[in-house]
Amino acid sequence: MLETKADAAYAIEYFQEHPEAGLCREGRRWWITPNANETDRRVLSLDTAEAERLKEDARLQAVADIAHAGRSLWVMRDMT
Repeated sequence: MLETKADAAYAIEYFQEHPEAGLCREGRRWWITPNANETDRRVLSLDTAEAERLKEDARLQAVADIAHAGRSLWVMRDMT
């Protein structure tokens, strides 16, 4: 898959269609991975302002203690 630039609204749509996806941050780089268990894969990139908006969305939750040191991950909450 090619990495595409996205805004927060489009990223939420992507999460709704791909509940296994994750929002990743490493340093100043932000991206959406199609599978939160494989955070190296990237399908969407976000600039910092859009990523900050996205991570504050109540539908996302931070994942603690992921395998990549220095990397942060957020996933869609299970709203059932």
